[in-house]
Amino acid sequence: MTDSSTQDIDFSPATGANLPSVTMNMLLDLLTQSDILYKPAPLPRKSFRWFAAVSRENVDCAAPSNIADAHLLFVCGEDEAEALLREKPTAFVLVLAGKKEQGTEAPPPEDCRAEKGFSSKPYRDRMIVIRQQSRFAYFIFKLQSYFTQLLIWQNELDRIVACRGTLTEMLDASTTVIKNFMFVSDNSFNVIARTSNIEPPDNLHRLIIETGCLTPQMIEEKRHRLSEKDYYIKPPSDLTPYARLSRPLYLNHTYFGSLSMSCNATPLTEGLKDLFGILARHIMPLCEMLWRTQVKLNVPHYFFFSKMLEHAEVTDEYVRSQMELAHLADDTEFKLIVMEVDGETEPDHAARAIRAAIGINKGDVFCFPYQNATLVLCHTPPSDSMLSHIKTIEDLSKRIYQPLGIISGVSEVFTGITNLDLAYRQAKIALGLKNTISSEQFASEHEASKGVYLFGDALLYFLVDPSDKDARFMSFCFQHTILEKIYEEDQQNDTNYLALFWFYLYYGRNATAVAQRLYMHRNTVLYHIEKLQKRFDFDLSWRTARDRMMLDFKVFFLTMSHESIEKIFIDVQDDAGGNKA
Repeated sequence: MTDSSTQDIDFSPATGANLPSVTMNMLLDLLTQSDILYKPAPLPRKSFRWFAAVSRENVDCAAPSNIADAHLLFVCGEDEAEALLREKPTAFVLVLAGKKEQGTEAPPPEDCRAEKGFSSKPYRDRMIVIRQQSRFAYFIFKLQSYFTQLLIWQNELDRIVACRGTLTEMLDASTTVIKNFMFVSDNSFNVIARTSNIEPPDNLHRLIIETGCLTPQMIEEKRHRLSEKDYYIKPPSDLTPYARLSRPLYLNHTYFGSLSMSCNATPLTEGLKDLFGILARHIMPLCEMLWRTQVKLNVPHYFFFSKMLEHAEVTDEYVRSQMELAHLADDTEFKLIVMEVDGETEPDHAARAIRAAIGINKGDVFCFPYQNATLVLCHTPPSDSMLSHIKTIEDLSKRIYQPLGIISGVSEVFTGITNLDLAYRQAKIALGLKNTISSEQFASEHEASKGVYLFGDALLYFLVDPSDKDARFMSFCFQHTILEKIYEEDQQNDTNYLALFWFYLYYGRNATAVAQRLYMHRNTVLYHIEKLQKRFDFDLSWRTARDRMMLDFKVFFLTMSHESIEKIFIDVQDDAGGNKA
């Protein structure tokens, strides 16, 4: 069920006038315990910025000159109402009628105070009449306290916006007024903020917070298809014993996410909806800041990737659903590029870098800022060469370094999006060792790839560094290698390309020595090595490539069982001259 009945009410923040916005519905919520004798039907769409108590002695109570009469609320007795409304035709009056005498019944609402002029046509739609149940001064104190509370709240929301605060700060600042559990989700249904001082009230909302994402049932509710100013209302159901209220958040007519609330502490009323609308209006500038500085319009899955980068604790169900939303299969292969350009300090330069990086890997990338850098996450179905370093260097040199002068660090190819934080660490290590890598490349026999630093080039320096090594990171560094694929295919096809590859590296690319060792023709050795290089798109003329392959072999020998290794090389020796490759 949707509702947009209050969309035309002025919910504008109090900035400048330093005054609250109190809608007619909010006023009626305050009067819930009062004996309402008369109220207009339908209620006028009004928001009040100022109220004044008027007594018989001071009917001429002045209001600030910058407040239009339409935003004035006067509280008075029965005798002052008509004079006030005659003087200020667009104002509104809350009339406190005399106390009910014992043994008498209240007059019917339609006939209420007809003799006083309350039901005459010029004034009917501009007043509410309630029975005075306490002293006039006490009621005024109650109303003043409410206006003051809303003034403090709305000014605090203004302050958070002005100070570029967080969504969580905005939600927490609202709990004294709204009192319910609230959260904000993005356009991929990730929870990006929640009230930290109110715990989830039921199993549904506890599950949402634990998984960091809306449940499949809630996603199916299609709340993201609402128009910009609609409310989404769900009554209590089997999912939760509390009514739920949501409002979509749109930036430049593009769906950003939604603000949601469980009505666990205060019931869902029209007044609560108006409070919720005021909060939504204040939240929008913060969402826009997130959109501009982090999401950049082209990464609807930013908050998912940021959780992976921070190695947040998430469930398998959450990862699976987010991968599906991003149209990424479980076996997708990735490579992460970290470009040294800060979107905060150099927004224009970062924007140009993102536009250029969108063409990397034939467009199969997600580009987004993170911390003080700009990231490019390349992805592809399982492939031997799509994410090769040769292609990456060519792309980055042509699109990023040569035209923009931006330096990049590059991770190894990896699988499993939950390893994104480790790939980020690899790329940052490569950037941290860029001067060392440049010195080695300057002294090497092949031309350096300027502006692009591979973790593979930094790996040996990282390993000889005496600092402690993290076991998860070390395992990741040797997890996805060419040798694994070659070995698996050898087992399936009864070939021995892995042994051929090893001897070619072991004999320093001396094809003649390999041919003699394996009883093969020299040209056959070169043919198979060339096939491997083309298939996986690497170049063994690069010293760093050979070093990395030799290192992978050492890890292979270290981690494989002796029986497996013995089988590979005994087969080679037993089949001397048979050319199993």
